[in-house]
Amino acid sequence: MDKRQQIKEWFEAPKPNFPTGSFIIGIILGIVGIIVIASVAVLGIILFLGGVGMAIFPYMSYSKAKKRFEARPSDQQMDQWFFEDIQPIIDKNALDKLGVDKSELIAESLVVPGPVFWSIPGFNSSEILRRTGNDGFNRYTVWTLQVFIFTENFLGSYKCNYNWIRNTCINESTNEFFYKDVVSVKTDSESSAYTLLDNQKMEHAQAFQLNLPGDRVTVVIDHASLKTSSEMTSRVDKAVQSIRTMIRQKKS
Repeated sequence: MDKRQQIKEWFEAPKPNFPTGSFIIGIILGIVGIIVIASVAVLGIILFLGGVGMAIFPYMSYSKAKKRFEARPSDQQMDQWFFEDIQPIIDKNALDKLGVDKSELIAESLVVPGPVFWSIPGFNSSEILRRTGNDGFNRYTVWTLQVFIFTENFLGSYKCNYNWIRNTCINESTNEFFYKDVVSVKTDSESSAYTLLDNQKMEHAQAFQLNLPGDRVTVVIDHASLKTSSEMTSRVDKAVQSIRTMIRQKKS
């Protein structure tokens, strides 16, 4: 199974539940069958075999499903793969779309990832998935990626919606800003009007904001109902600090 299939499996493999009911009923039927055999042999054998079947076959299905579920990649492996997979978007897609050569960069490009769990153009809702890892945090199949690149004269912005399972980007957009025009860079709570795919309403969310006169770059990064990992939060904090530092240097 290649990496793409393993990522899909992490989201889609069902978590098995032990077949307690059928297992107990099967054992009871088996015991009753053994008791009945002494007086009514045929009925006893039928009950016994039926009980064995009710206990064994669901357990075999459970064992197979459990093996599949436990064979999924670890949470840590998923996080590592995610950042590996989006690196080419940072290093190539953003530069190509902005028409910037790598030699023009004066600092490391930064990405602000934001999870998506609502309907967006170009995506089938069946592909917009999330799942809670063993660490209690959610991972998502669809993300908004906001990439910033730093050149001598301007701050480049590239934004897309990323399908992690397919490893593709759509809804791409770019912009360029002069450093002197940036008013503020921060994470803050802002009003939102998203209805999540589980029908929860997300009226306020934690968002990354880059504010300019008459314009704003914003990415929803977290909410109590989204519950992204601390790794994602630390990446956003790093991006905010790095952009602030670069802007201060350029304005001084």
